[in-house]
Amino acid sequence: MKPLHFLMMALAILAGPSHAAIQVAGTRIVFDGNQKEQTVRLTNTGDRPVLTQIWLDAGEEQADGTVQAGAQATPFIVNPPVARINSDKAQVVRIFKTAEVAALPQTQESVFWLNVLEVPAKATPAANAEPEAEDNRLNIALRTRLKLFYRPAGVKGDTVTAAEAMAWRVRKDGDDYVVTCANRSPIHISFASLVLKQGEKRSDVPGGLAKPNADETFRFVGAAAGAAGPLTLELNYITELGAFVPVSVPLTVGG
Repeated sequence: MKPLHFLMMALAILAGPSHAAIQVAGTRIVFDGNQKEQTVRLTNTGDRPVLTQIWLDAGEEQADGTVQAGAQATPFIVNPPVARINSDKAQVVRIFKTAEVAALPQTQESVFWLNVLEVPAKATPAANAEPEAEDNRLNIALRTRLKLFYRPAGVKGDTVTAAEAMAWRVRKDGDDYVVTCANRSPIHISFASLVLKQGEKRSDVPGGLAKPNADETFRFVGAAAGAAGPLTLELNYITELGAFVPVSVPLTVGG
């Protein structure tokens, strides 16, 4: 079957924001290499049926704004790839691993993205609606993405253990502070937020992802300008179950 193509349009034709009707159970998927499949539950919380398309990719975004399912090969099969979910109903999506997972690193996790694209059914025209107004109505296609971590059978440990073993260091670069996280575990560590405090000054960066057996760098722009006193990094990392765990790390420049 040819991949389905959906054009993600951001047109200010409709008044008010658009909200996703499909709620995905959980914020991440950890695929245990000892298992053959994982499941994800999708629930339609809206008042109309929704057509959904579900696929996995390796995290490579399309540059032209289009979303092309199946363009990136992954060692998984999603079933069903397309589903119609009625209002207040749910659909269980099954993710199967294939023999191609053997080509992935077996001593550390690999990360993929699960995509859930929803296209709401066309609304029934109001009895007194003008034809031209109905022609201008736009149904927005919305996409939800969440990480899938494939954890090979030989990889032991969990996010909490990996996060507790992280090593942090900071250096000054002009008016910026550059903070580096050394993750020497085989597990990805996701951060929901990172805040650098020094005296009365605080700077923050969006969350990030520390890859296995690698360093991840975060730049706090302008944080060093006019700041004095002890440095403290406050962060929240995310567990396998999606819980936020707060951590406070004292830092020394050049340490």
